[in-house]
Amino acid sequence: MKQYKIILKRNIWAVAGVSLLTVLASFAMVYAGYSLSFLFDAYEASEDRIMALVTTFLQVLGIWLGAMLLYYLALLARARIKMKLKGDLREMISGKIAGMSYADFSGQDSGGIVSWLTGDVDQLYQQSFSSLFTCIEELSSAIFSLVALVSLSWYVGLVAVVLLAAITILPQFTGKRLQKANTRRSKAQEVSVEGYKDTIMGAPVFFLSGLRRRIAQRVSRTSTVAEREFFRYDCCNTSAQILISTVSMVGQIVLLFLTLVAAVFGLANGGAALSVGNLSGSFFNGVSGLMQGYMTIKSSKPLWEKFSQEADQTPGTRPEDFTTIRLKDLSFRYVERTVLRDQNLTFRSGEKYAIMGESGSGKTTLTRIILGLLPGYTGEVCYGSIEQRRADLSGLYSQVAYVDQQVYLFQDTLRFNITLGRDYTEEEIMDVVRRCRLERFVASLPQRLDTMISENGKNLSGGQRQRIALARGLIRKVRFLILDEGTSALDEENAVDIEKSLVSQKDLCVIFITHHLRCGIRDKLTAIYHLNAEDPADHEKQSA
Repeated sequence: MKQYKIILKRNIWAVAGVSLLTVLASFAMVYAGYSLSFLFDAYEASEDRIMALVTTFLQVLGIWLGAMLLYYLALLARARIKMKLKGDLREMISGKIAGMSYADFSGQDSGGIVSWLTGDVDQLYQQSFSSLFTCIEELSSAIFSLVALVSLSWYVGLVAVVLLAAITILPQFTGKRLQKANTRRSKAQEVSVEGYKDTIMGAPVFFLSGLRRRIAQRVSRTSTVAEREFFRYDCCNTSAQILISTVSMVGQIVLLFLTLVAAVFGLANGGAALSVGNLSGSFFNGVSGLMQGYMTIKSSKPLWEKFSQEADQTPGTRPEDFTTIRLKDLSFRYVERTVLRDQNLTFRSGEKYAIMGESGSGKTTLTRIILGLLPGYTGEVCYGSIEQRRADLSGLYSQVAYVDQQVYLFQDTLRFNITLGRDYTEEEIMDVVRRCRLERFVASLPQRLDTMISENGKNLSGGQRQRIALARGLIRKVRFLILDEGTSALDEENAVDIEKSLVSQKDLCVIFITHHLRCGIRDKLTAIYHLNAEDPADHEKQSA
């Protein structure tokens, strides 16, 4: 639970402030309960009982109202720190996501990752931080109540301590079961989110197949499997709570019984019975809450381990200012077949290339290897003099942009979808807008660059989406641009216009990944590499 301690340390002053308010509120509530004995004291100690009772009643009422106000402020403080702590939890989890290799990330279902940022964050907060504040509150309440009980009767306080010892051993019987149940619940939550996402994403298939009812059936099936694990956790948690609550209830009855016996023998007054009844409830409820909170915090351990940071890997060499990408004897095999065999390709800054081949010839595989997204190849992929296996790929992505036909757009402004939050001047943005033939489109939008794009660009055409993706790559002023069918959704006029503009840029290396070259582009290329060529000599070399 190292990350738990890190987040606590980062927010130590806020946590300390909330804890202090919680302790003060607990003291106020216990003192308010103790103040009920003042009414009996006023009744027995004064001849003018009515006046004494009215005065004492107003005093006790004021104490209770003050205690409730302090408790309200403590709850508001908890609500405020909850917002901050949940933000830190999401930052921690998103840091783990960002630290994954692409292979690890792509192996995760996106629904499961979303569940980390929603359900798991809620569980971590409730089980770790909310339970921590509960423990502080209940511990304070128990201590103050115990002091008040001792002040009323020392032997009643002694019995309370003995009963406390009995309650503290209870978590040993249920703690491990609760941890295991919590682990299963977390996994079930991930699986359920994946299942719901899969059904919703595939809903159009059911609509168009006349099988609408399958949507509800699949959601119901996924829900049943998940809720079964939630139920098992609730059963385990409820058993622990009932066990502790039963001992607590018995303890309260025992203390009240002893106080009444003491009153019979003249060792305590009648008013003490009312205060003991209230204080013993505060004491044992506090102890019960403390034990339940402690078990809940312990049960969160598997969740924290799930998001623990991996050991730092030795950083690679950052490729900077490289002017060539060279593939030497590159081969790649999937389980069922070899896709690439002994490919020797070179791409130089400022030159223009095309990689051609039929569907299944390995064009996409080759692209993913160049981008460092597909390890497991044989041969070499060199950025300048640095081989990919020794490279820090963040340096690669500062000089290489990739645009494919499956464009993803964020539900954000057009400006963000082009800049991705980086700082560019208005002139730089408008320049790339013009180069990608987006000027008329931007002018037609109600808020120009600050117009919101709907989910994954549903309100845009395929051509508009591709031009935005192209602008996103070009604005970075990269040295290499890989265009994987990146103009396929454009009309012929715009596609040719943009491609001619790209090949005319002297300092930009453009790599067209395609099965079809448009007229007017072929003779401007340095080389055309055919991935289905039997012999490297079959590659077309153009005059540079």
